[in-house]
Amino acid sequence: MNLFDFLFPPVCPHCGAHVKQQGDWCDSCIEAVLNIRQVPSKLLSSLDSVWILADYIGGIKSMIYDVKFNEKKEQSKGAAPFLASYNLRMHAYKPHYVIPIPSSSEKKKSRGYNQVDLFFYNWVLSFTNHECDTFKDKQNSNRPILEDCEDKYFQWFDCLYKLDTHKEMWSLSGSERRNTIEDAFLWNNNFDSSLIRDKRILLVDDIYTTGATLESAARVLRRYSPQTIEALTIASGSF
Repeated sequence: MNLFDFLFPPVCPHCGAHVKQQGDWCDSCIEAVLNIRQVPSKLLSSLDSVWILADYIGGIKSMIYDVKFNEKKEQSKGAAPFLASYNLRMHAYKPHYVIPIPSSSEKKKSRGYNQVDLFFYNWVLSFTNHECDTFKDKQNSNRPILEDCEDKYFQWFDCLYKLDTHKEMWSLSGSERRNTIEDAFLWNNNFDSSLIRDKRILLVDDIYTTGATLESAARVLRRYSPQTIEALTIASGSF
């Protein structure tokens, strides 16, 4: 047992029962919130498909909140069982690039991280670490990204930049969210936009509420002619 587990014994995020390691859930609690489904296509514009893994209730809700607002990075491990369930049900879509929804530089500076990276990066790396050689991102020497991977899949590609909206999205109405986020994303010029031409993209985010965030990011990506853009989120209380 490491020191963190000794000081903070691992418990199920949903019911609080003791579990073997951080991020584990009781089987019954996973079943209570696991709900893999798709957003109705009639609600999508720049996205081809959106997948949701769980209902935004109970342990999932508190886990995401703790990671985003209480600096409890270890709680992000709780997403792993849901991503594993998605693996088992994964449809034929194999993305060339996985693109995280970024935090603004101001929020990332105050938190010290982008919570979407914590939820998804190790999952993506489990697909890619045997595929290609890695090189270091110009802006973050601690994170490997993948280069020269012709016909490779699940490459982590942190190519978007988010302007600071100076508003917490969770506090806004649907129309306010759409207006606030509409032009919030830009292409990060440290990355070669030609790499996504005719490629399959998977956008990842923690929560799906109105879809405004994912649609705004997808509109930026559409300028560079990807083949398809699907999205995957941990949870939603909307559908």
